[in-house]
Amino acid sequence: MKLGESKEDYLEAMYILKRQKGYVRNFLLCNYLNYSKASVSVAIRGLVAEGYVIKDEHGYVELTAEGKKIAKKVYARHLLLEEFLELIGVSPETANHDACRMEHTISEESFQKIQELVKKIKKENASNEQMQLTN
Repeated sequence: MKLGESKEDYLEAMYILKRQKGYVRNFLLCNYLNYSKASVSVAIRGLVAEGYVIKDEHGYVELTAEGKKIAKKVYARHLLLEEFLELIGVSPETANHDACRMEHTISEESFQKIQELVKKIKKENASNEQMQLTN
């Protein structure tokens, strides 16, 4: 099931914040995503209703197993696309911004091909560095 860019962004942000801070609350999502409290509250309620998020009585938000699975996939796509864009000379800031957009729309086939290409480029770069060290 395709969630849509906005919901995927929320799940990804929750995954990142949990890794960085150890917990997630609405105000952290507001700050991270630069969204209003009202927007975050509505989105979290929807994600809870759909079974991707659990919110406890103290206001802490957790990803369900399904929510975490989706968040990790989106985040992994983001990291790889950002790395690819930087490898081809895109500035880090632009690469991050563009990867945020691309992670939601790229096909699985294109993603796999980019993944293969990044591995190949990194292997070639490592070989070139090794050859320079031996010369």
